[in-house]
Amino acid sequence: MCPVRKRDKNLKVILSLRFLMAAVAVSCWAYWPCRLEASVTAANPGFAGMWEYPTAETPEDGGGRVGYTAASPYAYYYANLAWLPWLEINARLTTFDNVYVAPNGAINITGVGRDYMDKAVDVKAMLHRSRVWFEPSLAVGVADIMGTELMKSWYGVATWRAERLAFSLGYGTDRMNGLFGGVSWDVAEWLTLKAEYSPMDYTMDRVGRFRPHADAADARYNIGFVLRAPSGFEGSLSWQRGEEFVFSISKAFDLNGPFLTEKRVPDYGAPGTPRVAQWKDADPEQLGNDILEALSGHVRIRDVEIAISEGNILVAYENYGHASDAEAMVRVLVVVAAISPHVESVTLLPRLRGIPVVRAEFSGEVLFGIRARDIRAGDILREASFSWADRDYLEARAREKEPLFRGEAAKARAGQDLKAMLVYEPRVDQTLDDDYQSRWSVDLIYENRAIADGWAAIADVRFPLRSDVDIWWEPDMNEEARIQRAVISRIGNYGNAGQAGIWSFTEAGWLDEEWFGLNQWGRVYSRDGRWWGGLRLSVARDRDPTAFAGLASGRVGYSVWWFYDDDADPWRASAWLQGGFSLPEEGLDFSFDYGKFIDGDTGGKIAVTRRWDDAAVGFWLSGTDIFAPGKDFTNAGVHLELPAEKWFGSWLGSPSAHVWDQEVSFLSSWITESARQPGTWRGPERTLSQLRPAELGRNVEKLMIDFCSYEGSERNKPAIRGLSDYFMKKSF
Repeated sequence: MCPVRKRDKNLKVILSLRFLMAAVAVSCWAYWPCRLEASVTAANPGFAGMWEYPTAETPEDGGGRVGYTAASPYAYYYANLAWLPWLEINARLTTFDNVYVAPNGAINITGVGRDYMDKAVDVKAMLHRSRVWFEPSLAVGVADIMGTELMKSWYGVATWRAERLAFSLGYGTDRMNGLFGGVSWDVAEWLTLKAEYSPMDYTMDRVGRFRPHADAADARYNIGFVLRAPSGFEGSLSWQRGEEFVFSISKAFDLNGPFLTEKRVPDYGAPGTPRVAQWKDADPEQLGNDILEALSGHVRIRDVEIAISEGNILVAYENYGHASDAEAMVRVLVVVAAISPHVESVTLLPRLRGIPVVRAEFSGEVLFGIRARDIRAGDILREASFSWADRDYLEARAREKEPLFRGEAAKARAGQDLKAMLVYEPRVDQTLDDDYQSRWSVDLIYENRAIADGWAAIADVRFPLRSDVDIWWEPDMNEEARIQRAVISRIGNYGNAGQAGIWSFTEAGWLDEEWFGLNQWGRVYSRDGRWWGGLRLSVARDRDPTAFAGLASGRVGYSVWWFYDDDADPWRASAWLQGGFSLPEEGLDFSFDYGKFIDGDTGGKIAVTRRWDDAAVGFWLSGTDIFAPGKDFTNAGVHLELPAEKWFGSWLGSPSAHVWDQEVSFLSSWITESARQPGTWRGPERTLSQLRPAELGRNVEKLMIDFCSYEGSERNKPAIRGLSDYFMKKSF
């Protein structure tokens, strides 16, 4: 009798859902002529898909979502990202509500302990992206490619989309268990209906000797709806496996724009000052004062110097308030274009700590295009040049051509900052009794950029508010107020204008929460900044993890608990040969380190980082003569750089160019004393990554197209959106 009642219950649910979908379909049918932008929704684990299975679609480049799905016995916490226009990466944590980890580490199903948690990474590559409805988009991918690989599957899928209707058909191995397919219908901007055929084999899921879903699914279909809000929030409700209702909530984001609000073309504040059309009618001193006044009102820059001669304008400045150096440059260009008469050229000279970095020269046609709001792809790079600057370029320019006007803004402006910042530090590790721990703190930060000739300093003191972190290899994660970082830093430019970039970087002091010491870099960049090589040296000693600023009496070691090794020399030295190259058109940076790490192990580290102007997501892998247990490498992880003001709102105080950066390890099993490098504040990557000539030119053009386009970013969609585009457009 029980099975009959269960079938009757399922039948009622199915009929109810079908009736609901039919009612919605009939009520919305009148709106069929309306053209809606195709929506890409998330599957249960977070990747773009139906309910359990993927589709051959991804978010737009730099887009993604964070979310949660409750699908008992599974619960998914995920972060999804279109890391490249043709590559989607999905990181997730899966918990099982019927498999537990006891305090002694034993896995059981008796209800003793915490829910078992599993890390996973899913990857999907777009082989081809359709441009007409009868031509399918094609994708291949792998689920659960890193970690325990409890749910690993390989798949291929095709998706046909005709505006608001999409049909997908694919084949998956292992857990995905063969042929799958589904359909989605964007009924309205706020509503999508989805249904899929799901042969998923849940009995393959094993945690130790236990199966979270021991029996086959009651039914091979999933059906439900997704609701969308204009702010990017989505919620869904579905009937899955013929067993239960599944709920999901997520928030979409775009690394090209803000997190909490809708992306829109920024207002760069072109001032309303009347402009004269010809140089003969311009008063150079008045023109210079007008430019200075407008810049102070619309761009967060300081130490502005202007040189004006017949038909030419030079503006030197230092960006202090924009996380994007390209945005600061575009804002300066907009102001100059709005005020100045027709010019032959405009030269912009962004500086760091008083030292010129890049010389950007724009023809008068660029300023005319800005005023006409008509800048198209290729215009900036065709009508402008970007190169490394000589540190004495401004003085040399003054000697070559006596300026008719030269003005200088107050040097003290924004030279010193005192700010407070709320900090949340999560720790997720399934090897711990409590697999999710965290600490809330307040950072009091003083930063001095008023020191001339390449010098700067920062002091960051962290005051913990609440901490439940109890991790033996992170003794510094306690509730004691400590110096997080206190560094004095200097950069030096030794290159010649228009030639290779030659730079030095020095940092000394409390480098991070673990190390006190010195970092020294020497870098040589190619003329356009695409290639570089150099050397890094570090001399450091352990800090006392329980003291405000004190140093350890010996070395800090890690075993069952952390301890002092008083017999060891407290000072350690390490060195790395470094090199790298970038693909500015793709926004990709590759870097390589090889040498002796701080714990004495020898090996290398490779990293690849995708940049969206002021935001970045990168992946790294280290390999030394000490491997992580069960792996053929030492450690691996992800590096994040997110502009704080754009994503999290301003700090307490004035607007800030602060970038939140965090490095997270993927492995819980790595050997603690291996592949470590002392922390940095403003090393070469953070200091020069946006100002390399080729990178800066690419980002300036992209932002300028957005500024001049009434359609916003629509004109900036990448030409390469599937791997087939490389061949069709001969773009290799």
